[in-house]
Amino acid sequence: MKHRTHILKFLGENRLMSLATSAGNKPWATTVFFAYDANCTIFFYSREDTKHCRNIGKNPHVAVTFNQYAGKPNSIKGLQVTGRAAEVAAREYARCYTIFTKRYPWAKKFSGDHTLYAIHPREIHYIDQELFGHFFRVRMK
Repeated sequence: MKHRTHILKFLGENRLMSLATSAGNKPWATTVFFAYDANCTIFFYSREDTKHCRNIGKNPHVAVTFNQYAGKPNSIKGLQVTGRAAEVAAREYARCYTIFTKRYPWAKKFSGDHTLYAIHPREIHYIDQELFGHFFRVRMK
């Protein structure tokens, strides 16, 4: 994937993402904490009864955005991602849970009522005014 190091650095600088889901042609967006791995798989931890998790159960196609603005010229950065979301598979759970709880140790307190989800990106677009200029986003995947 082109510019993977830029994407991973950007993800490491952020903690929150906007997650968009839909079911029955009704969109929903929410903000969640996230973690990620070297393949740019994105993880979030949430209760199964939330609207976004119920939507994923009906329609796994999601969109995610991450944004930064440092308040000075050419400082806008962001990622726009589309992909498929699902509960983390049992065979991958320990590895993914370790990634998430290393970043957010407090998450261990919610192991009884939260589930770990993974978003596998299909498309990743990166916006970085410093690297690409003011009006450009670059498709990375």
